[in-house]
Amino acid sequence: MIARGRLDIRFPELFRAAWYVVENALGLNKKQARFPDKTLPCLSVRTGFDLLLSALKLERGTEILVANINIPDMFAIMAEHGLKAVPLKIDQNTLAISVAEMEAAITPKTKLLLITHLFGAVMNIEALLQIAKARGLTVIEDCAQAYDGIYSGNPQADVGMFSFGLIKTNTALTGALLHFNNQALFNGASALNHQLPVQPAKVYFKKILNATLIKLFTKRVPFSLAYWLCRHLNKDFDAWLSGFTRGFPGAALMRKIRHRPCAANLWMLHDKYSQDIGRQIKQRKALAAQLLQGLNKRYLIGAANVRHTHWVLPIEVPDPALFIEKLRGEGFDATSKASSLVKFNQENSILGTENELMLENLIYLPMDITMGKNKAKQLNQLLLAILPDL
Repeated sequence: MIARGRLDIRFPELFRAAWYVVENALGLNKKQARFPDKTLPCLSVRTGFDLLLSALKLERGTEILVANINIPDMFAIMAEHGLKAVPLKIDQNTLAISVAEMEAAITPKTKLLLITHLFGAVMNIEALLQIAKARGLTVIEDCAQAYDGIYSGNPQADVGMFSFGLIKTNTALTGALLHFNNQALFNGASALNHQLPVQPAKVYFKKILNATLIKLFTKRVPFSLAYWLCRHLNKDFDAWLSGFTRGFPGAALMRKIRHRPCAANLWMLHDKYSQDIGRQIKQRKALAAQLLQGLNKRYLIGAANVRHTHWVLPIEVPDPALFIEKLRGEGFDATSKASSLVKFNQENSILGTENELMLENLIYLPMDITMGKNKAKQLNQLLLAILPDL
């Protein structure tokens, strides 16, 4: 079976990460990894977001405009700081926020705009920035899913956050980089980050071992065997698999994220950030185009977004469970749980408006650029056969 995705790191890089841990433990490397000016390496985007909110010193009850879809931890961090999240709908076709809705949502209590780029796409934010700056809002770009080696954030935003977490593009297994255009905010966040304890190197070493096992496991034969065993033992394959890839599983989120990366993690962040991944992104976009060729646009997500690199490949289908079963039966690991995204809604809000991105009927197609043209063609033909051309 072709897995839903493989970690974007090679075995030699995993060995190098392990060596970084060893050489630092033995005191063989006294150098520090260097990053560009006004770039802050953090343990995770969650960590960076927590630092930013602390540095901004916003009063409790302050409103923050947010895309209504993100991972639960981001909403939990807002709540930890006493902020009121004001959700804005995302357009299914463009993966963008409505400028009119954003402007209408601003009140005297609004101090912050969090822009979230989803699924490997970058939304057009020029108009959003123009309004935000005119109204004195701080703007944070959440680019955790949008790293492509080129886009470093809009220069008009105060900060852009990029993830190198376990399942992200060009992963360093954990870690994030924050690119600042606001010097005062950079100074404040950097000072707070320096006060955090360093995550023990043994924690990072465990992540290296975990990633190595995942790399071996997601090869076709062992992955197929695991799926077969889960079915015969009546185990939830998705739940079992997600346990290996969660960045901060369990409770005590704030305690877990409030650390700095260890030296080995910083060196891997440096190495991965320095890589040219243009060829890989080109291959990924080509694979997405081949898999979606001929499909009715009603099933596509972000089809009108011109800066889409397809970190994951969701489509909307009438019956996700049945659709997943059919594709897995043909050797393709489609899933509805490749992402931990949730929708945040205010009470009495109108749900499911025209073109609004909904999560309920999304399934994620396997995005493995090593699957080959024949397998990609086979998957495309399956999609065309299963989905009605309405």
